[in-house]
Amino acid sequence: MGIIYMPSPSDDVLTLILVNTALTVSILKQIISSVLSYFGWNRTSEPDDSVVTLTDLFRARFTPVQFGSATCRSRTDRHVDCRVCLSRFKPESVVNRLPCGHVFHKGCLETWLDYQHATCPLCRSQLLSAGEERHQAVWF
Repeated sequence: MGIIYMPSPSDDVLTLILVNTALTVSILKQIISSVLSYFGWNRTSEPDDSVVTLTDLFRARFTPVQFGSATCRSRTDRHVDCRVCLSRFKPESVVNRLPCGHVFHKGCLETWLDYQHATCPLCRSQLLSAGEERHQAVWF
């Protein structure tokens, strides 16, 4: 009766060596990074501003409007809530009306576009023409 497994001293030494090696590598990496940044070398490059996203193409083509405005009214005028967030439109809400007639909050629709969906969230009709989609696909 007693302890079935008792770690040997070599098990503890191996763990200690691995932990110390990992810490040493991390500290050396930080020192080298600090020295290089002191001399003006930065390992992260600046983001490329020339990349055109789907959201940028959509913003260039569609202008958001205030919900109660005359340009926002649809043929049937039955839009009372955003089908993305399921919240009712308030008179001061900024919305986008798509060619298919569906209306969504500007922020909700841009979030949808950030996920690379080039269709209406409700009926899946295309938001951009084939030429615009090809232009956007070049960048990704």
